[in-house]
Amino acid sequence: MDTSNGMTKAFSFTAHHTLPVRSHPVLDAYISELIPRLSGNVHSDYHLHEEALRLPLDPDILAQVKKMAKHFATSRLKYVIVIGIGGSNLGTKAVYDALNGSYDLALPRLPKLLFIDTLSGNTIAELNDILAPVEHAQDMLINLISKSGTTVESIANFELIYQMLEKRFPNIASRVVCTTDRGSALWEIGEQRGFGLLQIPAIVGGRYSVFSAVGVFPLFLAGVGMEEFQKGASHMLQSAFSEDREKNFARNSAEELFAAMNEGCSMLNIFHFNPELESLGKWERQLIAESLGKEKDLDGRVVHAGITPIVSIGSTDLHSMAQLYLGGPKDKFTMLIRAEEKTGERITAKGILSPLGVEMAGKGPSEIMEAIYGGVLATYKEHGLPSLEVRLPPVSPYVLGAYMEWRMAVVLYLAKLMNVDPFDQPNVEDYKKVTRAILTKN
Repeated sequence: MDTSNGMTKAFSFTAHHTLPVRSHPVLDAYISELIPRLSGNVHSDYHLHEEALRLPLDPDILAQVKKMAKHFATSRLKYVIVIGIGGSNLGTKAVYDALNGSYDLALPRLPKLLFIDTLSGNTIAELNDILAPVEHAQDMLINLISKSGTTVESIANFELIYQMLEKRFPNIASRVVCTTDRGSALWEIGEQRGFGLLQIPAIVGGRYSVFSAVGVFPLFLAGVGMEEFQKGASHMLQSAFSEDREKNFARNSAEELFAAMNEGCSMLNIFHFNPELESLGKWERQLIAESLGKEKDLDGRVVHAGITPIVSIGSTDLHSMAQLYLGGPKDKFTMLIRAEEKTGERITAKGILSPLGVEMAGKGPSEIMEAIYGGVLATYKEHGLPSLEVRLPPVSPYVLGAYMEWRMAVVLYLAKLMNVDPFDQPNVEDYKKVTRAILTKN
């Protein structure tokens, strides 16, 4: 995609499958309908679910976040404890991990985001150990995120962490910010307790909320450039809802994947060749699974629709899954994603193991990984496997914003082609009801 304002090329896409891909008129009408809703700097007034994609255009979001941060982001701040699960957690973690890498906790930069999602006594104990050296409540902030305000895992984790910290810091209530729907039960309790409160637009679902205060607040506290994050998404939005089909990479990608699904691909393999993007893959996994996996279509027919997303990491999973991917059933559409990175230190020609890898002498890790990536691409083509190559510039807030906006647009188009609702998740409520019934009974 060539971004606007003369900016450098942000993405390149190359399709490697030979399936017949056709244009769908239903998308022409959908795009024409949405363009007026997804353009311009419209403030916090949302009426359609699809308008979640214009969150990056809303100047009120960053303004409210900065105002809240001014109050809570003290010069002492070391740890932001992000309590949330699913859409309240995955997008923020995707951006943070992509920019900070696998060893963030061991590095001296502050403040750090600590993510608490699944309920685990071991995790709470480990968090207690991490926070043991903290001497003042202002060294930390708890950001509880729950759209409904009643998410079992998040409420339970908050209670456990709050009571753990309250023993050491009686004023810990002054270091809590809740991000939730205005008027939710959590919002009302937050008002009573004097917590900081940030609103999620009511019509914006969790898996589409990373550009709301859900993601923007903790990432801003961690020093991530939110203006660039929003700018990348805004530029992609222009492409993703362009009526010019050649420029609309989101539409093209959706139609390619839809063609693969019609030819028997029941899985989407999101194959990242930068390990720091694993959490980004997991964010997309939720986006696709919850948005497209539906028992019924929009006409009420039982269809059991969907495509199963899986996340692979190169080159780690080449040594565990490649045999299946290359030699097994051709039931997977693979997105091969590679971001540019620094060359790094080069391997000396006189290394201890130089006789075992003569061809690697003088090369850095990025050059070797590029060769591995090239080998995988060639092999996919040789085996006639449906795939899409995505080349990214070096990972940055701008690139991540553009990528995430692109993938959300792709899901909306796919849902339209599949005739399903990408915004509901009725079957998820089944286990939640039973869980609360069991807890009540016990």
